[in-house]
Amino acid sequence: MNNLPKENIYAHTKKLKFLISNIDEYIKIKNRKINILDFGCGNGSAISQYLIRPEVNLYGVDIHDESIDYANRHFRSSNAIFLKEIPKNVLFDIIIYADVLEHLENPENFLKEHSKLLKDDGIILGSIPNGYGPFEIEKKLTYYLGLESLVSVLIKIKQKFKNKNSETIPYNFESGHVNFFTQKKFRDLLSKSGFQLDKIEKGGFIGAPFSDRILGKFNSFINFNIKLGNLLPLWMVSTWYFKAHKISKVL
Repeated sequence: MNNLPKENIYAHTKKLKFLISNIDEYIKIKNRKINILDFGCGNGSAISQYLIRPEVNLYGVDIHDESIDYANRHFRSSNAIFLKEIPKNVLFDIIIYADVLEHLENPENFLKEHSKLLKDDGIILGSIPNGYGPFEIEKKLTYYLGLESLVSVLIKIKQKFKNKNSETIPYNFESGHVNFFTQKKFRDLLSKSGFQLDKIEKGGFIGAPFSDRILGKFNSFINFNIKLGNLLPLWMVSTWYFKAHKISKVL
């Protein structure tokens, strides 16, 4: 897992390690080249670029035009392509939903349809926010206290300053959270969609835009946040990482 990004308050690198270790395990078991769909890949910089390797055919899909254009310019290769629609006539070994399901109006429909695109021994991997955890609580507080617009401005200023001498990285800011999962709600969603949860692991304790602006520059706090997330029960952390396998063909 070389060349992974420096850890941040969102426990992003911890998430990458979870995804990569499960992909590596799958490749080792199957002993063949595999097809991966990164659904909701965005601009490819957060997740997709770290999954590209000789043993993988990677397909990144997202509805945001600017993000897909950026991903193709920077990360496309002979075994990685980025599209606005899922390619036809491709069966996938793994589908990744990295912070995606909470944005979908009807995630059950998506999972059922995508189940048909998975091989019978296929798996899904991903991450979702704890719908009633510190991340969502902080987001609500910043909204009700009128700090959300300030945070948005600060994020855009930071991105502009960071990329003033390079290409601006596009991001879809328009798609907010419409689902707020409990463990039971998430397990029920998977079951109704033809999947069985194999594992669920914990991200960091806190991690949202406002806390990132205040504490995200302190490495000592970031390390503490990750360690605390490891110690706390699932219901107290901000994010969950999951692996599930296909259990039935959905008609």
